[in-house]
Amino acid sequence: MAGIVTGSAQIRYDRLSLIPLGGQSEVGQVLWILSWGGELILIDAGAAYPAEDLPGVDLILPNTNFLEANQERILALLLTNGHEEHSGGVAYLLNHLAIPRIMGPRFVATLTAQQLMNKGHNTTIDTIEIRHPYQIGPFEVEWIQVNDAIADACALRIGTPEGVIVYTSSFKFDQTPVDKRLTDIARLTQIGEALLLISDSAGVEHHGYTPSEKSVVGNFTKQIVEATGRVIVVLPGTNTHRLQILFDLAQSLKRKVILFGETLIQTALVAAVTGNLVYDRKIEASHEDLPALQDHEVLVIATGHEGDPFNILEELAYNKNPELLARESDTIIYSADVAPGRLRRLAMIQDQLLCLGVKALFGAKNGVHVSKHAAQEELKLMLSIIKPRFFIPGLAEGRHIMHHAQLAYEWGMTPESVFPLKNGEILEIGNGGAHVAGEIESQAVLYNRDQGERVTTFSVNERKTLSLEGILTVGCVVDSSLTLISGPTIEGGASGFLQSSDWLNTKQELCVAIAQFVAGFRDAGKQDIGALRVAIREMVSKTLKLQLQAKPSIQVMIHQLSTSLPE
Repeated sequence: MAGIVTGSAQIRYDRLSLIPLGGQSEVGQVLWILSWGGELILIDAGAAYPAEDLPGVDLILPNTNFLEANQERILALLLTNGHEEHSGGVAYLLNHLAIPRIMGPRFVATLTAQQLMNKGHNTTIDTIEIRHPYQIGPFEVEWIQVNDAIADACALRIGTPEGVIVYTSSFKFDQTPVDKRLTDIARLTQIGEALLLISDSAGVEHHGYTPSEKSVVGNFTKQIVEATGRVIVVLPGTNTHRLQILFDLAQSLKRKVILFGETLIQTALVAAVTGNLVYDRKIEASHEDLPALQDHEVLVIATGHEGDPFNILEELAYNKNPELLARESDTIIYSADVAPGRLRRLAMIQDQLLCLGVKALFGAKNGVHVSKHAAQEELKLMLSIIKPRFFIPGLAEGRHIMHHAQLAYEWGMTPESVFPLKNGEILEIGNGGAHVAGEIESQAVLYNRDQGERVTTFSVNERKTLSLEGILTVGCVVDSSLTLISGPTIEGGASGFLQSSDWLNTKQELCVAIAQFVAGFRDAGKQDIGALRVAIREMVSKTLKLQLQAKPSIQVMIHQLSTSLPE
């Protein structure tokens, strides 16, 4: 049997190997690979939202090169919840891989199947029974109920020839959950003394315990009661528990609910069908009903593309959504975390909303949001319940992972048994020990809705240059002998130096210099139009840098006629 394709690393058949392809140093993009005996199972397939330093990127997705090279070895994809960071990349995976079996709890299975259908994939997803063991090749898998901000969220118990792995997914211990389904501590306790724990680290910077989802009810009630105009709540598109809270408040406070955002509408529909969103249909209204309703009758719940709440918040601040224009009488509540890298944009949005006269409240500080991730005492409790031999902190930013590793040391684990892995690293477990055995390719895929997966690091850097320095286009027409027929013309855009008083003189000098350069190029007997284009670009670049201290992106367009014009 051929070996597993890894590049320079080696994955042994007689060892248990674990590889993260995402989620280790970012919130989102979660994907884990488990390997034994040449067979692989995948855990979650998530997407991440880009930070401000990635212009033109809509989603970040896991690298599939290793999986494509070993496709025939993949047995199944196991989904743990319906959040974007855990299941938002399934359609992307299916564009590249034929996965024989996808499995998940009822809500995530139904939601993901609907999302895949909308993206052209007619894929069956097996709905599992919680607490029931499933044999998948050499692995025995069991889904275990945990608390989160979404219905049917689960951890995994994975039996392997080396021992039991517990994968918490994102979780917290909510003692008063909205859906009345408690984390199954009894089942987790039965597992006990596991070989390995892979645990959510995203909430490790918070002391104590994460508040219950129900803790936001009082503040939401106060804000809605006090509001004289419309109330617009912006939240992640897959938060089913907060949806239930808001639907309940709308019914009791006599407001109509209007949903904005494809992901949110899809989530609400699937939640209602699966019994995870219960409400009186009379409180529903549509976009078309909005103009006819009195402002004090309206509760809008909105999210952005792929369930990202930040997009719609920005649209509201700058009135970019014609269907939902912010008004001075509105109360806008941002019921979500702010992703790393977006704090500066949030400050600008806050300023803009204040200038519009809108009352705006943001996040946990205003009591309108709670995290779905366990805080320090809950993380220690999970360690105490599972008592793992080895431990991987994960599903979070790099600082969270390292803080969680430190928490594990304080709890009693040794540095030799804790592995704060990076994406692509291979953790090998066997013969009584564990070590990092190498790494595979894991550079994330940058995705744009219009371009698909063809966004490259080069194109992102080019966009950064354009945003900072602008663009300059040089155009001219030459005949077959490279005699200048028309031009040169020079046009600029988005460049601060265009406002300089020296620009017009520099532009005239450049036109003369380019014409002379083309003539000299022709007289030297050179015919390579590509080399001419490069030489003009370099000359223009040096001139602008020297005279105006400007470094725009420069395009040189030379149109060559097939024949020379008659003299």
